[in-house]
Amino acid sequence: MKICLIKASAPSYFKDYKKARGGPPQSIFSAAAATPRSFQLEMHDETIKMVNPAKITADLVVIFFATPDANRGYELASTFSAKGSQVVIGGLHATFLPEEAAKYADAVMTGECENVWDELLQDAQNRSLKPRYTGTTVDMSTLKPYPRHLITAEQYNWEWSVLVSRGCKHNCSFCLIPAMLGKTRYRPIPDIIAEISEMETDWLELHADHLTEDREYALELFKALEPLKISWAGETTIRIADDPELLEAAAKSGAKYLLIGIETSSKAALKRAGKGFVKPENLKEQISRIHAHGIIVDTTAIFGFDEHTTEIFIETAKFFHDIGVDLTAPAIAIPFPGSRFYNQLVDEGRLLSDNWRDFDGAHAVYQPKNMSCEELEAEAEEFSQHFYSITRTASRKLRQIKDLGLATTLQLS
Repeated sequence: MKICLIKASAPSYFKDYKKARGGPPQSIFSAAAATPRSFQLEMHDETIKMVNPAKITADLVVIFFATPDANRGYELASTFSAKGSQVVIGGLHATFLPEEAAKYADAVMTGECENVWDELLQDAQNRSLKPRYTGTTVDMSTLKPYPRHLITAEQYNWEWSVLVSRGCKHNCSFCLIPAMLGKTRYRPIPDIIAEISEMETDWLELHADHLTEDREYALELFKALEPLKISWAGETTIRIADDPELLEAAAKSGAKYLLIGIETSSKAALKRAGKGFVKPENLKEQISRIHAHGIIVDTTAIFGFDEHTTEIFIETAKFFHDIGVDLTAPAIAIPFPGSRFYNQLVDEGRLLSDNWRDFDGAHAVYQPKNMSCEELEAEAEEFSQHFYSITRTASRKLRQIKDLGLATTLQLS
């Protein structure tokens, strides 16, 4: 049986990039890793290149997508169904809106795929797919290495992405990770080290929604990484700056880039979002400590919280520059179906669109409290001009050379 795995992506997600942002998609890699070698398998990531269904013949097509890509995912599902392929839809969007996804596919797979994958493949071989496959929490020690030969590493910002954990203990109002994956579960460290040791790379992403949530695990992982002499990127919280031992261990193990959820300069908005542990008044000193270890700090500037007024855009650009953020990009808060934010907007009658293509961080799909939709969209789009102005960029480069060193600053450029 021939299987085709597709990460669907709306066209504008990749047209402005030579490389997909981040690392290879975990969704199709997880399914590929769970697929026995007796099956013929191919993978396609539309953040790299659009799929042409006319050139693909497969007995089973499994399509994964997040909310902004749902329309494209459904388009692909309908096309492959018309060609006679059995079609399964999985991923975040389908997990929270399975009835909608079921209109376009023979089966819907919710949650994590590994514990239902063998059953699904056997049913597909018999052409007797069930309408629903409900994935359960996976034992991380049972996960198999990803078949990396199926996607070229050079297509991504991070040469390779290595799974460290799934889940998160936090419950941010706009995030779906805890609802889909539950509390954090970690892979055995020897498995991670063995996987990295087989790679021909010195630069990778440690994939975890909160890399340092379990302090003792993180310390053990960082110690094990040291002899490998790699550089890595990861995602954590600003709390790492308040733990000198943990921060030092991360740096020694090769940490060069941290994505840290700061999101806004508004303390009230942070509290509402479930991120009250982020204290704006402490961020400058905290980021300075991270820089002292030669580590780049990236964050997303999220706009559209109920506390935000039209002044928040210029204020945030100045604030992020002043506290030492190295990289940032703007996004309008996305009310993903299944999130607390989405449910709040529905209850308040403020959700304005059910066109999933607009749930992309560039469109206001709900009525903001203190500005118009047009103001929110226009000001969010102009945010980068404020943060990356010639004056601020020049100032930031001088600071980065001083704090991070010339090599890291050139890498940032």
